[in-house]
Amino acid sequence: MTVQGEQIKKHAVERLDHEAAIHVSGHQSVHARRYVMPKMGTPGVEIVIVVKGNDLQLWCEADALDRTGALGLGGEFRHGSETYAVPSPTGAMRYGRHTGLKTMAHLHRGDAWRFVPRALSELDRILDAIKA
Repeated sequence: MTVQGEQIKKHAVERLDHEAAIHVSGHQSVHARRYVMPKMGTPGVEIVIVVKGNDLQLWCEADALDRTGALGLGGEFRHGSETYAVPSPTGAMRYGRHTGLKTMAHLHRGDAWRFVPRALSELDRILDAIKA
């Protein structure tokens, strides 16, 4: 991971450890950290941060953000139907997302937004929008 990527990951972990609760399933070793972010009028928003290669991915429930706002923040909409839609070489259906999302009630199979923030300011804007 690049120095900038490490800084983004560190900042994400610090903010989420402070502002969100750790999901009941806990974190997945070093690859994924699972949280529930408080949001007015909801039981909380599931968020997972995943380190994949040089990038940090932030996943959140699709209902947490309106489409225009999420797209303006660089979000990629991911349909819940992508899960278990592609067969493996053995014929079994593959889970189409990072395995760190499998223990989440909504992110496991639900619609989601995926973000790949490239700067601390981008990460802050995304997290602030999810909380709003």
